[in-house]
Amino acid sequence: MRTLIQPLTCLFGHKNLIWNMVKRDIAARYKGSVLGILWSFLNPLFMLAIYTFVFKYIFSARWVTEGDLEVSFSTVLFAGLIIHAWLAEVLSRSALVIGDHVNFVKKIRFPLEILPWVIVISSGIQFLMGFCVLIVFMLVLGMQIQLQILMLPLMLLPFSLFLVGCAWILAALGVFLKDLSQVIGTLVTVLLFTSTVFFSLNTAPEVIRPYLVLNPVTIPVEATRGMVVFGNYDAWMQLGVYSGVSIFVMLIGFFAFNRVKVLFADVL
Repeated sequence: MRTLIQPLTCLFGHKNLIWNMVKRDIAARYKGSVLGILWSFLNPLFMLAIYTFVFKYIFSARWVTEGDLEVSFSTVLFAGLIIHAWLAEVLSRSALVIGDHVNFVKKIRFPLEILPWVIVISSGIQFLMGFCVLIVFMLVLGMQIQLQILMLPLMLLPFSLFLVGCAWILAALGVFLKDLSQVIGTLVTVLLFTSTVFFSLNTAPEVIRPYLVLNPVTIPVEATRGMVVFGNYDAWMQLGVYSGVSIFVMLIGFFAFNRVKVLFADVL
């Protein structure tokens, strides 16, 4: 049990430092801009407007559920894209996070293991901004907010643990493999198009469904849509397995990072 809580002890034991770094990270994104943090709302709002225009008025795309309930294609698409965007930002930034904080590695005693938490939480706040835009857009369209939305933390928690596990692994590898960030760019694109962001798992050919589920984006995307948009999510066993895998990835990432972090100063 002590092994299981060590990564979380890292989080709560340095919560004040992590939160201060998260605030600094978010402020740095919009430093010098006129609208500042307001861009956190405007960027997803602009993207949602583009998706709505393209898929509704140009492609006339429709998303039809098993019960022939038609919903806005752009709404369902955006619900998947904000999940993928969270993962994409975490993966992309993690490979460079140690190199971007060389002063923490060489000059002072600093808990390097909190840096992935900073990335995940900072990116998670961006996800929440996009999520708020999604909810407002649904209300504007006259869509009903489903009661299952209250179950969304059951997906967000394991997804966050999976992300921080990946962040620890990539942060450690990024110190030794300088080309890793280039590989991640391609990987993020592959994960986008091999997940169910653009379509439903239930409408995919049955022969490829087991492979789609292996994509770490698929289950969170399906859960978000089911809980928020449709209110009919029932794949709890699948989500339970995903949670177990997420905990495993978190533990592997945490202990691998702490095993090799003593070498960072020599390499950098």
